[in-house]
Amino acid sequence: MARDKDFIPEEKIAKALDVFWEKGYNATSMQDLVEAMQINRSSLYNSFGDKHNLFLECLRTYGYLAAKDYESVLTLKELSPLETMEKIIDVYVAGIVYDCKCCMGMKSSFELAGDDDEVRRVIKTASDRTIGIFTDLLRRAKEQGELSDDKEPAVLAHIIFNGFCGWKQSYLQFKDANLVKKMAGYTKLHLKSPF
Repeated sequence: MARDKDFIPEEKIAKALDVFWEKGYNATSMQDLVEAMQINRSSLYNSFGDKHNLFLECLRTYGYLAAKDYESVLTLKELSPLETMEKIIDVYVAGIVYDCKCCMGMKSSFELAGDDDEVRRVIKTASDRTIGIFTDLLRRAKEQGELSDDKEPAVLAHIIFNGFCGWKQSYLQFKDANLVKKMAGYTKLHLKSPF
């Protein structure tokens, strides 16, 4: 059977991603997906396989889009490596307040990654990409004298990455944008401090 010319897989994935992001994997039914994607069940199965395969595709898309947000800051050539890292922190903090949904990667980690090797691999791949961006920036900052010699770029990258998850969680619980901004400020101060 010929595919409907209006069927654009990327658009359908974006709609499914919103459902999984909002409800989580287990609470999302096939009917939820059919309705959100505006396709029938047979089209969903023929195009994406089962719910699990569709979820993995959505999770990959989420990780790719998150990394692209960080990579877009890398194009600001007038910024030093440390200034670029600080700008990434600022962009993330602004996103927390603007889009107060739980991080899909974090939500999926708690819901599935402990028992699902494929989900864990997808999340790790996305996390490695983001942490790699941060590590490279911090390594270059250290080479240019913006970070003190005793600071380890890879460890700092992990601290910032995990801080992002914590800041998001804090905002979801307390709805205090000022608190999140202060936590980000302390992180930036630590990066600049000689200790």
